Amino acid sequence: MRHNDEDQLEKLLRQMPKIKDDRDPKQIYKEIQPKLSNSPRRSKIVPAFALVAALVLFVLVTPMFVNNMQFDMSLSGSDANSSSEESMDIATMNADENSDDSAADTSREALKEEKESSLQVEGEEESSDFAAAEISTAEGKSFVTPSYNVASEYAVTIGVSLMEADNFDHGGSTTPLTVIVPRGENDTYVDALNKVRGNIAYDELGAVPPLINDNVKVSEGDIGLASPMPILDVTDMAKGLSTYQDILFTRELSDTFSTNYTYILFSENGSTKGVEIGNNVYDGPIELQTKNKRAYFKYHSGSLPLLVPGHERYTSIGDALTAMTSAPEQADTSKLEPSIPATVKVEKLALENDNEVVRIKLADSSVLENNDETIFALEAMMMVAKEFGLRGVIFESSQNGTIGTITLNEEVSVPYSPNPIPYSE
Repeated sequence: MRHNDEDQLEKLLRQMPKIKDDRDPKQIYKEIQPKLSNSPRRSKIVPAFALVAALVLFVLVTPMFVNNMQFDMSLSGSDANSSSEESMDIATMNADENSDDSAADTSREALKEEKESSLQVEGEEESSDFAAAEISTAEGKSFVTPSYNVASEYAVTIGVSLMEADNFDHGGSTTPLTVIVPRGENDTYVDALNKVRGNIAYDELGAVPPLINDNVKVSEGDIGLASPMPILDVTDMAKGLSTYQDILFTRELSDTFSTNYTYILFSENGSTKGVEIGNNVYDGPIELQTKNKRAYFKYHSGSLPLLVPGHERYTSIGDALTAMTSAPEQADTSKLEPSIPATVKVEKLALENDNEVVRIKLADSSVLENNDETIFALEAMMMVAKEFGLRGVIFESSQNGTIGTITLNEEVSVPYSPNPIPYSE
Protein backbone atom coordinates (compact mmCIF):
# COMPACT_ATOMS: atom_id res chain seq x y z
CA MET A 1 0.00 0.00 0.00
CA ARG A 2 2.78 2.38 0.95
CA HIS A 3 4.81 1.45 -2.16
CA ASN A 4 1.91 2.40 -4.45
CA ASP A 5 1.64 5.83 -2.77
CA GLU A 6 5.29 6.58 -3.46
CA ASP A 7 4.87 5.62 -7.15
CA GLN A 8 1.88 7.87 -7.43
CA LEU A 9 3.79 10.80 -5.85
CA GLU A 10 6.76 10.29 -8.16
CA LYS A 11 4.43 10.23 -11.20
CA LEU A 12 2.86 13.52 -10.17
CA LEU A 13 6.23 15.20 -9.66
CA ARG A 14 7.35 14.19 -13.11
CA GLN A 15 4.30 15.83 -14.61
CA MET A 16 5.14 19.23 -13.02
CA PRO A 17 6.66 21.88 -15.35
CA LYS A 18 10.43 22.31 -15.17
CA ILE A 19 11.81 25.42 -13.38
CA LYS A 20 14.93 26.97 -14.83
CA ASP A 21 17.05 29.78 -13.23
CA ASP A 22 18.80 31.69 -16.07
CA ARG A 23 21.02 33.65 -13.65
CA ASP A 24 24.72 33.21 -13.65
CA PRO A 25 26.02 31.15 -10.65
CA LYS A 26 28.55 33.84 -9.89
CA GLN A 27 25.80 36.39 -9.73
CA ILE A 28 23.74 34.16 -7.39
CA TYR A 29 26.72 33.76 -5.01
CA LYS A 30 27.38 37.48 -5.15
CA GLU A 31 23.81 38.17 -3.97
CA ILE A 32 23.90 35.56 -1.14
CA GLN A 33 27.39 36.29 0.27
CA PRO A 34 26.57 39.67 2.00
CA LYS A 35 23.71 38.05 3.89
CA LEU A 36 26.00 35.30 5.16
CA SER A 37 28.57 37.85 6.35
CA ASN A 38 25.99 39.93 8.30
CA SER A 39 24.24 37.03 10.06
CA PRO A 40 25.08 36.72 13.88
CA ARG A 41 27.48 34.03 14.85
CA ARG A 42 26.87 31.85 17.93
CA SER A 43 29.55 32.34 20.61
CA LYS A 44 31.57 29.38 21.67
CA ILE A 45 32.59 31.09 24.97
CA VAL A 46 29.14 31.13 26.59
CA PRO A 47 28.50 27.41 26.25
CA ALA A 48 32.00 26.78 27.61
CA PHE A 49 31.41 29.06 30.64
CA ALA A 50 28.04 27.42 31.33
CA LEU A 51 29.71 24.06 31.23
CA VAL A 52 32.37 25.12 33.76
CA ALA A 53 29.75 26.65 36.08
CA ALA A 54 27.70 23.47 35.92
CA LEU A 55 30.76 21.43 36.84
CA VAL A 56 31.57 23.70 39.82
CA LEU A 57 27.98 23.54 41.03
CA PHE A 58 28.01 19.79 40.75
CA VAL A 59 31.24 19.58 42.80
CA LEU A 60 29.71 21.76 45.55
CA VAL A 61 26.35 20.05 45.70
CA THR A 62 27.55 16.47 45.62
CA PRO A 63 29.17 16.44 49.19
CA MET A 64 26.10 18.11 50.68
CA PHE A 65 23.89 15.52 49.03
CA VAL A 66 26.09 12.73 50.37
CA ASN A 67 26.12 14.27 53.91
CA ASN A 68 22.36 14.62 53.90
CA MET A 69 22.05 10.99 52.90
CA GLN A 70 24.35 10.00 55.79
CA PHE A 71 22.45 12.26 58.24
CA ASP A 72 19.14 10.75 57.18
CA MET A 73 20.56 7.28 57.55
CA SER A 74 21.83 8.09 61.07
CA LEU A 75 18.27 8.92 62.24
CA SER A 76 17.33 5.34 62.82
CA GLY A 77 15.78 3.48 65.76
CA SER A 78 13.79 5.58 68.27
CA ASP A 79 14.56 8.89 66.46
CA ALA A 80 13.39 7.72 63.07
CA ASN A 81 9.72 8.37 63.75
CA SER A 82 10.28 11.82 65.13
CA SER A 83 12.55 12.65 62.16
CA SER A 84 9.90 11.45 59.78
CA GLU A 85 7.29 13.54 61.54
CA GLU A 86 9.53 16.60 61.40
CA SER A 87 10.28 15.95 57.74
CA MET A 88 6.59 15.62 57.04
CA ASP A 89 5.91 18.85 58.88
CA ILE A 90 8.62 20.69 56.96
CA ALA A 91 7.45 19.22 53.66
CA THR A 92 3.90 20.25 54.42
CA MET A 93 5.01 23.75 55.37
CA ASN A 94 7.07 24.06 52.16
CA ALA A 95 4.25 22.74 50.03
CA ASP A 96 1.75 25.15 51.51
CA GLU A 97 4.11 28.10 51.89
CA ASN A 98 2.91 30.05 48.87
CA SER A 99 -0.78 29.37 49.33
CA ASP A 100 -0.95 29.72 53.14
CA ASP A 101 1.41 32.61 53.95
CA SER A 102 -1.36 34.65 55.55
CA ALA A 103 -2.58 31.69 57.61
CA ALA A 104 0.98 31.00 58.78
CA ASP A 105 1.43 34.64 59.80
CA THR A 106 -1.85 34.50 61.73
CA SER A 107 -0.77 31.30 63.46
CA ARG A 108 2.59 32.78 64.44
CA GLU A 109 0.89 35.89 65.81
CA ALA A 110 -1.49 33.70 67.84
CA LEU A 111 1.42 31.72 69.27
CA LYS A 112 3.25 34.93 70.10
CA GLU A 113 0.19 36.38 71.85
CA GLU A 114 -0.31 33.13 73.76
CA LYS A 115 3.31 33.15 74.92
CA GLU A 116 3.10 36.81 75.95
CA SER A 117 -0.14 36.09 77.78
CA SER A 118 1.50 33.16 79.56
CA LEU A 119 4.44 35.32 80.59
CA GLN A 120 2.04 37.99 81.80
CA VAL A 121 0.15 35.46 83.94
CA GLU A 122 3.43 34.20 85.38
CA GLY A 123 4.42 37.77 86.17
CA GLU A 124 1.06 38.39 87.85
CA GLU A 125 1.46 35.20 89.91
CA GLU A 126 4.93 36.25 90.99
CA SER A 127 3.62 39.70 91.86
CA SER A 128 0.82 38.11 93.89
CA ASP A 129 3.30 35.90 95.71
CA PHE A 130 5.51 38.91 96.40
CA ALA A 131 2.56 40.95 97.61
CA ALA A 132 1.52 38.08 99.88
CA ALA A 133 5.03 37.84 101.18
CA GLU A 134 5.02 41.64 101.83
CA ILE A 135 1.75 41.38 103.69
CA SER A 136 3.05 38.48 105.79
CA THR A 137 6.22 40.40 106.62
CA ALA A 138 4.28 43.56 107.38
CA GLU A 139 1.97 41.79 109.78
CA GLY A 140 4.77 39.81 111.38
CA LYS A 141 4.46 37.54 114.37
CA SER A 142 4.20 39.09 117.81
CA PHE A 143 3.72 38.13 121.43
CA VAL A 144 2.58 41.64 122.38
CA THR A 145 -0.18 44.01 121.32
CA PRO A 146 1.69 46.97 119.81
CA SER A 147 -1.44 49.08 119.36
CA TYR A 148 -5.12 48.92 118.46
CA ASN A 149 -7.84 51.06 116.89
CA VAL A 150 -9.05 53.16 119.82
CA ALA A 151 -12.09 54.41 117.89
CA SER A 152 -13.54 50.97 117.18
CA GLU A 153 -11.88 48.55 119.60
CA TYR A 154 -10.91 47.88 123.19
CA ALA A 155 -7.74 46.03 124.09
CA VAL A 156 -9.00 44.19 127.14
CA THR A 157 -6.39 42.85 129.54
CA ILE A 158 -7.42 40.04 131.88
CA GLY A 159 -5.08 39.15 134.73
CA VAL A 160 -4.80 35.41 135.29
CA SER A 161 -2.84 33.14 137.62
CA LEU A 162 -0.59 30.48 136.07
CA MET A 163 -1.02 26.78 136.85
CA GLU A 164 2.65 25.85 136.83
CA ALA A 165 4.54 28.99 137.82
CA ASP A 166 5.58 29.43 141.42
CA ASN A 167 8.12 31.35 143.48
CA PHE A 168 9.40 30.51 146.92
CA ASP A 169 9.18 34.00 148.36
CA HIS A 170 6.20 35.49 146.58
CA GLY A 171 3.84 32.67 145.79
CA GLY A 172 2.40 32.12 142.31
CA SER A 173 2.69 34.22 139.20
CA THR A 174 0.12 36.19 137.22
CA THR A 175 0.14 37.79 133.80
CA PRO A 176 -2.32 39.71 131.64
CA LEU A 177 -3.92 38.17 128.56
CA THR A 178 -4.98 40.65 125.88
CA VAL A 179 -8.19 40.34 123.86
CA ILE A 180 -9.20 42.80 121.12
CA VAL A 181 -12.94 43.43 121.45
CA PRO A 182 -15.11 45.42 119.00
CA ARG A 183 -16.36 48.62 120.61
CA GLY A 184 -20.07 49.27 120.73
CA GLU A 185 -21.44 52.80 120.49
CA ASN A 186 -21.89 53.30 124.23
CA ASP A 187 -19.63 50.52 125.52
CA THR A 188 -17.10 51.17 128.26
CA TYR A 189 -13.94 49.19 128.87
CA VAL A 190 -15.77 47.33 131.63
CA ASP A 191 -18.56 46.38 129.21
CA ALA A 192 -15.96 44.87 126.89
CA LEU A 193 -14.31 43.07 129.80
CA ASN A 194 -17.60 41.55 130.96
CA LYS A 195 -18.33 40.40 127.42
CA VAL A 196 -15.22 38.21 127.14
CA ARG A 197 -13.91 37.25 130.58
CA GLY A 198 -16.19 34.26 130.97
CA ASN A 199 -15.58 32.86 127.47
CA ILE A 200 -11.84 32.21 127.36
CA ALA A 201 -10.28 28.72 127.46
CA TYR A 202 -7.84 29.61 130.25
CA ASP A 203 -6.71 26.03 130.86
CA GLU A 204 -5.47 25.72 127.27
CA LEU A 205 -3.02 28.53 128.03
CA GLY A 206 -1.80 26.95 131.25
CA ALA A 207 -3.79 29.43 133.36
CA VAL A 208 -6.75 29.37 135.72
CA PRO A 209 -9.84 31.62 135.44
CA PRO A 210 -9.43 34.97 137.25
CA LEU A 211 -10.88 35.32 140.74
CA ILE A 212 -13.23 38.09 139.57
CA ASN A 213 -15.05 35.33 137.65
CA ASP A 214 -16.19 34.00 141.03
CA ASN A 215 -19.51 35.86 141.06
CA VAL A 216 -17.91 39.32 141.06
CA LYS A 217 -20.09 41.89 139.28
CA VAL A 218 -18.01 44.59 137.61
CA SER A 219 -19.43 47.97 136.57
CA GLU A 220 -18.08 51.46 135.93
CA GLY A 221 -19.10 54.26 138.26
CA ASP A 222 -18.35 57.89 139.02
CA ILE A 223 -17.88 58.73 142.68
CA GLY A 224 -16.77 62.30 142.22
CA LEU A 225 -13.13 61.70 141.33
CA ALA A 226 -11.37 62.91 138.19
CA SER A 227 -12.59 59.97 136.11
CA PRO A 228 -14.90 56.96 136.44
CA MET A 229 -13.53 53.76 137.90
CA PRO A 230 -14.42 50.06 137.98
CA ILE A 231 -16.66 49.10 140.91
CA LEU A 232 -16.40 45.45 141.93
CA ASP A 233 -19.44 44.12 143.75
CA VAL A 234 -18.14 41.16 145.79
CA THR A 235 -21.37 40.43 147.65
CA ASP A 236 -21.71 36.93 146.18
CA MET A 237 -18.00 36.16 146.03
CA ALA A 238 -16.35 33.53 148.26
CA LYS A 239 -14.21 36.08 150.09
CA GLY A 240 -12.38 33.74 152.45
CA LEU A 241 -9.13 33.68 150.48
CA SER A 242 -5.91 32.08 151.60
CA THR A 243 -2.76 34.18 151.84
CA TYR A 244 -1.63 32.69 148.55
CA GLN A 245 -4.93 33.54 146.84
CA ASP A 246 -4.97 36.98 148.41
CA ILE A 247 -1.63 37.84 146.78
CA LEU A 248 -2.77 36.49 143.42
CA PHE A 249 -6.08 38.38 143.59
CA THR A 250 -4.34 41.74 144.05
CA ARG A 251 -2.01 41.08 141.14
CA GLU A 252 -4.80 39.90 138.86
CA LEU A 253 -6.70 43.14 139.54
CA SER A 254 -3.66 45.24 138.64
CA ASP A 255 -3.08 43.24 135.42
CA THR A 256 -6.76 43.64 134.48
CA PHE A 257 -7.40 47.32 135.17
CA SER A 258 -4.12 49.28 135.39
CA THR A 259 -3.84 49.88 131.64
CA ASN A 260 -7.12 51.86 131.62
CA TYR A 261 -7.78 53.03 135.18
CA THR A 262 -5.92 54.53 138.08
CA TYR A 263 -8.28 53.32 140.83
CA ILE A 264 -10.78 50.53 141.55
CA LEU A 265 -13.45 50.32 144.25
CA PHE A 266 -14.94 47.35 146.12
CA SER A 267 -18.58 47.20 147.09
CA GLU A 268 -20.52 44.76 149.26
CA ASN A 269 -24.28 44.95 149.78
CA GLY A 270 -24.21 48.51 148.44
CA SER A 271 -21.48 49.70 150.82
CA THR A 272 -17.90 50.65 149.88
CA LYS A 273 -16.70 50.79 153.51
CA GLY A 274 -15.21 47.91 155.46
CA VAL A 275 -15.27 45.44 152.58
CA GLU A 276 -13.35 42.41 153.75
CA ILE A 277 -11.69 40.12 151.24
CA GLY A 278 -9.20 37.52 152.42
CA ASN A 279 -6.83 39.17 154.90
CA ASN A 280 -7.57 42.72 153.77
CA VAL A 281 -10.27 45.27 154.60
CA TYR A 282 -11.02 47.99 152.02
CA ASP A 283 -12.60 51.33 152.91
CA GLY A 284 -12.42 53.24 149.65
CA PRO A 285 -10.75 53.48 146.24
CA ILE A 286 -7.57 51.50 145.76
CA GLU A 287 -4.78 52.96 143.64
CA LEU A 288 -3.37 50.65 141.00
CA GLN A 289 0.39 50.62 140.72
CA THR A 290 2.08 51.15 137.36
CA LYS A 291 5.73 51.41 136.30
CA ASN A 292 6.56 48.38 138.35
CA LYS A 293 10.10 48.03 136.90
CA ARG A 294 9.93 44.24 136.61
CA ALA A 295 11.73 41.72 134.45
CA TYR A 296 9.79 39.44 132.07
CA PHE A 297 10.15 35.68 131.72
CA LYS A 298 8.77 32.98 129.44
CA TYR A 299 6.02 30.56 130.44
CA HIS A 300 5.05 27.90 127.93
CA SER A 301 2.82 25.36 129.59
CA GLY A 302 -0.12 25.71 127.20
CA SER A 303 -0.77 26.38 123.54
CA LEU A 304 1.12 29.71 123.45
CA PRO A 305 4.27 31.03 125.13
CA LEU A 306 3.35 33.82 127.54
CA LEU A 307 5.32 36.82 128.76
CA VAL A 308 5.22 36.76 132.56
CA PRO A 309 6.41 39.63 134.81
CA GLY A 310 8.65 38.63 137.68
CA HIS A 311 8.12 39.63 141.30
CA GLU A 312 11.30 41.57 141.95
CA ARG A 313 11.62 45.28 141.16
CA TYR A 314 14.85 46.67 139.70
CA THR A 315 16.51 50.05 139.86
CA SER A 316 17.81 49.94 136.27
CA ILE A 317 16.81 48.45 132.94
CA GLY A 318 20.21 46.82 132.68
CA ASP A 319 19.65 44.85 135.88
CA ALA A 320 16.22 43.71 134.70
CA LEU A 321 17.59 42.54 131.34
CA THR A 322 20.42 40.67 133.06
CA ALA A 323 17.88 38.86 135.24
CA MET A 324 16.00 37.75 132.12
CA THR A 325 18.95 35.70 130.85
CA SER A 326 18.24 33.01 133.46
CA ALA A 327 15.17 31.58 135.17
CA PRO A 328 14.11 33.13 138.51
CA GLU A 329 14.34 31.21 141.75
CA GLN A 330 11.27 28.99 141.76
CA ALA A 331 9.79 25.71 142.90
CA ASP A 332 10.93 22.51 141.22
CA THR A 333 7.56 22.18 139.52
CA SER A 334 7.57 25.75 138.17
CA LYS A 335 8.04 26.28 134.44
CA LEU A 336 9.29 29.85 134.17
CA GLU A 337 12.15 30.13 131.65
CA PRO A 338 14.63 32.83 130.62
CA SER A 339 13.15 35.15 128.01
CA ILE A 340 16.54 36.18 126.59
CA PRO A 341 18.40 33.18 125.17
CA ALA A 342 22.17 32.82 125.10
CA THR A 343 22.14 33.61 121.37
CA VAL A 344 20.98 37.19 122.03
CA LYS A 345 23.50 39.32 123.90
CA VAL A 346 23.01 42.89 125.14
CA GLU A 347 26.29 44.80 124.89
CA LYS A 348 25.28 48.18 126.33
CA LEU A 349 22.36 50.55 126.99
CA ALA A 350 21.86 54.28 126.57
CA LEU A 351 18.92 56.62 127.25
CA GLU A 352 18.07 59.13 124.51
CA ASN A 353 15.45 61.76 123.60
CA ASP A 354 15.10 63.27 127.07
CA ASN A 355 15.43 59.82 128.64
CA GLU A 356 12.26 58.60 126.95
CA VAL A 357 13.88 56.10 124.58
CA VAL A 358 16.37 53.37 125.40
CA ARG A 359 18.97 52.29 122.85
CA ILE A 360 19.82 48.63 123.34
CA LYS A 361 23.09 47.70 121.59
CA LEU A 362 23.07 44.04 120.62
CA ALA A 363 26.44 42.33 120.30
CA ASP A 364 27.64 41.38 116.83
CA SER A 365 27.78 37.77 118.02
CA SER A 366 24.00 37.77 118.58
CA VAL A 367 22.03 35.40 116.36
CA LEU A 368 19.07 37.48 115.25
CA GLU A 369 16.65 35.44 113.19
CA ASN A 370 13.02 36.07 112.35
CA ASN A 371 11.82 33.22 114.56
CA ASP A 372 9.78 32.83 117.74
CA GLU A 373 12.79 32.78 120.06
CA THR A 374 14.29 36.06 118.85
CA ILE A 375 10.93 37.82 118.54
CA PHE A 376 10.00 36.78 122.08
CA ALA A 377 13.34 38.03 123.46
CA LEU A 378 13.14 41.46 121.83
CA GLU A 379 9.52 41.97 122.83
CA ALA A 380 10.32 40.96 126.41
CA MET A 381 12.91 43.78 126.48
CA MET A 382 10.29 46.16 125.10
CA MET A 383 7.92 45.23 127.91
CA VAL A 384 10.69 46.05 130.39
CA ALA A 385 11.10 49.48 128.78
CA LYS A 386 7.35 50.00 129.29
CA GLU A 387 7.72 48.97 132.95
CA PHE A 388 10.29 51.76 133.36
CA GLY A 389 7.94 54.34 131.84
CA LEU A 390 9.76 54.75 128.49
CA ARG A 391 7.99 55.40 125.20
CA GLY A 392 10.33 53.68 122.75
CA VAL A 393 13.21 51.30 122.11
CA ILE A 394 15.97 51.22 119.48
CA PHE A 395 17.62 47.84 118.91
CA GLU A 396 21.03 48.75 117.54
CA SER A 397 22.53 45.92 115.52
CA SER A 398 25.19 45.31 112.88
CA GLN A 399 22.48 43.75 110.74
CA ASN A 400 19.39 45.38 109.29
CA GLY A 401 15.90 44.10 108.64
CA THR A 402 12.75 43.22 110.51
CA ILE A 403 12.31 40.73 113.32
CA GLY A 404 8.59 40.07 113.74
CA THR A 405 7.13 43.59 113.86
CA ILE A 406 10.41 45.18 115.02
CA THR A 407 12.65 47.07 112.60
CA LEU A 408 16.26 46.93 113.75
CA ASN A 409 18.16 50.21 114.15
CA GLU A 410 14.93 52.24 114.21
CA GLU A 411 12.85 53.50 117.11
CA VAL A 412 9.80 51.35 117.88
CA SER A 413 7.10 52.20 120.40
CA VAL A 414 6.74 50.14 123.54
CA PRO A 415 3.79 47.71 123.41
CA TYR A 416 0.37 48.40 124.80
CA SER A 417 0.18 45.02 126.53
CA PRO A 418 1.55 41.46 126.33
CA ASN A 419 0.07 38.10 125.37
CA PRO A 420 -2.53 38.70 122.64
CA ILE A 421 -4.78 35.67 122.40
CA PRO A 422 -7.16 34.68 119.60
CA TYR A 423 -10.80 35.22 120.47
CA SER A 424 -14.11 35.02 118.65
CA GLU A 425 -17.56 35.49 120.09
